[in-house]
Amino acid sequence: MSDISELEGRIAAAMARIGQAVETIGTGGGVSAEELAQARAAAEMAGAEARASAERAEAAGAEAQASVARAEAAEAEVLRLQKALETETTASAQLRERVGSLKSMKERQQERIAELEAELEAQAELRGADRAELDGLIAALEPLVQEQADA
Repeated sequence: MSDISELEGRIAAAMARIGQAVETIGTGGGVSAEELAQARAAAEMAGAEARASAERAEAAGAEAQASVARAEAAEAEVLRLQKALETETTASAQLRERVGSLKSMKERQQERIAELEAELEAQAELRGADRAELDGLIAALEPLVQEQADA
């Protein structure tokens, strides 16, 4: 930006010199060929500087636009990554909840299995006791059945 201001100042100074040279020519004051050549050279130099400055300004503008485009692309990528992170965070929370639910269900099932095993063992003991009682009854009734069969 300061280059442009400096260039504007130089152009204004060159234009002022050209204006003075034109006034001198218009008033009939003799301008030497050397002064005229210097004025033309100053005007050409100012024009060349103006063109160079304009080219630099265009290049800087193009570079700035490219930087803006890169920044916008980076910002879009950041937003995309933030959204992906939010999605992953939500999915992670849901998975933790499901894992907790499955662990709870597993614990309930293990408790139920333990209850059923205890009940099965109690039933086996009852069956064993019933079988022992029946064996005792059969043993007690066997002599009576033998007597009846012999009679």
